[in-house]
Amino acid sequence: MLKMGRKGITLKVFLITSALLVVTASFIYLILYFFLPSYYYKYKTSALEEGTVRLVQDVEKISIEEARAKLDSFVQKYNVALVIHDKYGKILYFPSSFVPTFNIAIPSPPPSQFKTVIPEDELQSIKGEGIPAVYTIQKPIVFTNGQFIASITATLQPIDEASNAILMFTPYIVVIIIVVSLGGALLYARIIAHPLLKINHVAKRMANLDFTQICEIRSRDEIEELSNSLNELSYNLQQTMSELQEANEKLKDDIQKEREMEGKRREFIATISHELKSPITAVMGQLEAMICEIGVYKDRDKYLKRSLEIMQDMQNLVNEVLEVSRLETYDFSPKLSRVNVSDTVNNIIHRLEYFSTAKSIEMQANIQDGLYVLADQKLLEKAVNNIVNNAIKYSPQGKRVQVSLYEEQEHIALCVLNTGVKIEELELEKVFQPFYRIEKSRNRNTGGSGLGLFIVKRILEIHHVSYMLQNTNDGVLFVIQFPKEVSSA
Repeated sequence: MLKMGRKGITLKVFLITSALLVVTASFIYLILYFFLPSYYYKYKTSALEEGTVRLVQDVEKISIEEARAKLDSFVQKYNVALVIHDKYGKILYFPSSFVPTFNIAIPSPPPSQFKTVIPEDELQSIKGEGIPAVYTIQKPIVFTNGQFIASITATLQPIDEASNAILMFTPYIVVIIIVVSLGGALLYARIIAHPLLKINHVAKRMANLDFTQICEIRSRDEIEELSNSLNELSYNLQQTMSELQEANEKLKDDIQKEREMEGKRREFIATISHELKSPITAVMGQLEAMICEIGVYKDRDKYLKRSLEIMQDMQNLVNEVLEVSRLETYDFSPKLSRVNVSDTVNNIIHRLEYFSTAKSIEMQANIQDGLYVLADQKLLEKAVNNIVNNAIKYSPQGKRVQVSLYEEQEHIALCVLNTGVKIEELELEKVFQPFYRIEKSRNRNTGGSGLGLFIVKRILEIHHVSYMLQNTNDGVLFVIQFPKEVSSA
């Protein structure tokens, strides 16, 4: 059923098509009613006149007896009454098979009810007004046995009968026109509007950001092209929306990370302030006491040396803070080169030999020669130095620190083991946080600044190198795994 509540495309097409069909059919019907009689009259008279001319020409060289077959054929073909007579009215030919339904005029002169339409030797007569009932032609006709007059009379009554029949049939014609027009319009409206309604349905779902519906129309015309364009638009919008959603999720993650970094940055600054406040206060107190020569601080040489040591620790802390700040820069990029990691580790072990000897710690090195990795030389040295230095610093006196570097099937592994110590499982992840110290006294001589392993973590993350800190039966093991594809650079 058509939706009549609002003027949809189906209703519009239906109404327009119905109106066109009704108007067209009515127009054709009126044309038939008003113009068919006159057209038929002209056609009939013209055909009769042409046939008469041909008949006269055909019988010129034969006698009237020989022309009887042609005359009978003419009568049957044109359904007329043909009478051939002389100028005195004597009938020489009359078709035996013709039964006249009207009076045959053999005028001389023509009766008053006829009108002469062909001058001189040719007479055409029309009876009545408007479309006449009969049509008469009198024309001279010549045979070998003499010249005579052919009186031809044709009835035009069927024209009036056809007009009356059309008029009587008008109510039925109107009903048929309306029914056929409405049925045809309904079918046409459905054929035309159905694909448009499907396109409209898909477009509405697209407006609601639902791109799952596909418009399938196979009409091989512009509507099919529109359907394909709509499907392509839907696909492109779906792809764009997916990309926007991914970008939005990434943006949310970036914002969340930025917030976390901002929180860490505030915490980092607060911790730095605390770390710097204590030594500055200590130095200021010592300097004021030395200036005022209070108690033991009268020995200026001794306490100036201590103040210098504190300031050196502060300088080291500031340098590490600057290093952290540089590594935390958003656009920081390491200067990668092919580094001989075997030589780098050996050099660091020799450099820290003084500190291991001071604590009677045995250094065991198992370094495979000729191993290379793609890394930033300075950053790699900084990370390895911090790891080995921490191993020495946190190992009890007289214990052992073992450094191994070797090639595995998929990695180059660097392992640093310091014996005689354990780290609580809950603290294994915390040791990589800035300013976190396992040694709770916060003594820099025994606990360091708390930034060493944090710097190691950032350097390894920048190089996309995996690392692990774990407890073993012998102590604490730090493992770094350089991927082979990096090492082959």
